[in-house]
Amino acid sequence: MIRFDGVSFTYTGAARPALDSISATFGPGVVHLVTGPLGAGCSTLLLAAAGLAPHITGGRLSGIVSALGNVPSSADGRRALAGRIGLLLPTPWTQLSGMASTVADEVAFGPANHGWPRTRIADAVSRAMDRVGIVHLETRQPETLSGGELQRVILAGVMAMDPEVYLLDEPALELDPAGAEALYRLLPELAREATVVVASTDVDRLLEVTGRVWLLREGRCVAHGSPDAVLGTEDAVAARCSGTTAEIARSAGLPPPFPVTVEAAIGRLRR
Repeated sequence: MIRFDGVSFTYTGAARPALDSISATFGPGVVHLVTGPLGAGCSTLLLAAAGLAPHITGGRLSGIVSALGNVPSSADGRRALAGRIGLLLPTPWTQLSGMASTVADEVAFGPANHGWPRTRIADAVSRAMDRVGIVHLETRQPETLSGGELQRVILAGVMAMDPEVYLLDEPALELDPAGAEALYRLLPELAREATVVVASTDVDRLLEVTGRVWLLREGRCVAHGSPDAVLGTEDAVAARCSGTTAEIARSAGLPPPFPVTVEAAIGRLRR
């Protein structure tokens, strides 16, 4: 579980906070979507949950961030959380270890650094690569992969650690539509036993797997709840933070709350 209690964060030299008085709780069981317009603070929220803000980014953090009962912004907290939180950035090439000559070795890098037995590493790597569909890439050099292939390799490396928390920042940014849908179908499976938080503007595809939405704007959480309750509002659609269906419904003159899925829109039109 990840908990934010009155959390604000400001990058060094920034004119306003990237996070402003955020209070939120993310737990297992459902996929959590954190979304909002550019600059809303979604990526920063994940960095704070992972303990990278301000440890790596610099800046000033106030309030309390708790992850699995630890404080990720502290040295003790980061040690306690090592391997238990998996973070996927939208720029997968920045997460390459630089130490692996094959995809299989790259996926194994995390478990190996935690001193797992060889048999456990092999099983974890095989299962993770199979689940994200990259078994055919296992002997390739990571540096030769496309962006989409590399994004799946880094995700497999995260999954091989079997973390208790997944923090995924635009996890399908480099993938084609079919690849994105395949990745998103994995998320509910992961959420059965782990906390899954996805920061993304790919609302249309994520609606099918999302159980709870957190809408951010200028660093503040302006709404949270079910996808229908959050993304079907006039505020969300006017800010272009909702999906295509809700935008079309608004343009067609339907009153709010707007339907956020095609099925819901058809139901409204038949009434």
